[in-house]
Amino acid sequence: MTTKQKTEVKFPSGNIADFTKLPGAGDVKEFPQRQGSKLVYGPFDSQPAYASQPVTVRFEFNKPVTHVSRLERDIEVSHWGGNVAFEERYTLHHRGANLSALFNRVKWQQAQFYAPTQTWALKELKFPLRAGSVDAYYTDVIGNVSTSRFRSNKREAVLEIRPRYPVFGGWKYPFTIGWNSDAKNFLRRTGTTSYVLNVPFLEGPRTVEGVEYGEVQVRVILPEGAE
Repeated sequence: MTTKQKTEVKFPSGNIADFTKLPGAGDVKEFPQRQGSKLVYGPFDSQPAYASQPVTVRFEFNKPVTHVSRLERDIEVSHWGGNVAFEERYTLHHRGANLSALFNRVKWQQAQFYAPTQTWALKELKFPLRAGSVDAYYTDVIGNVSTSRFRSNKREAVLEIRPRYPVFGGWKYPFTIGWNSDAKNFLRRTGTTSYVLNVPFLEGPRTVEGVEYGEVQVRVILPEGAE
């Protein structure tokens, strides 16, 4: 049993089109209470165990909704070159609202000239990598994609990519990235013939809104003879 409970839901802006209304309690006649861009349900008194009340909220969200339906991540350890090679194959979907009309590249370029930041399309992705990473590449089903920027130094490494076309709601974009890194960044000896490999399970692009993953397959490829 819960003696007192309150739920606060915060949104990017105060433009909240619709939301579920519930009977209030005490001095409050109705929940939720609106506080700018936040909805407050509660406080509720004396709720039994496993009690639930579904709530639906519809609000404006003008950022890309990035979903990776499948990610294949290969990590290959090489003892010859003292290298760890990474390759990631993405099947990316934009799960935002679909276009209301056919895509017009001329109008798109005009809109980008006058208001480059006002768009629902996914235009770029940034991948923070381990400092010292080298030899980054970016390809898609057509071939090498030149609209990328890679910077690497002793403090940081970042791969910035721009898809071959702006990815709008309902569209998908499969692509591949890869890079190399010194094995000493991930591998340490624990005995005469034993080592510990310490690599992130998942890296991927970093966005303020976050990225959703449906299926992730990680493979670690060891040198011949290793077990």
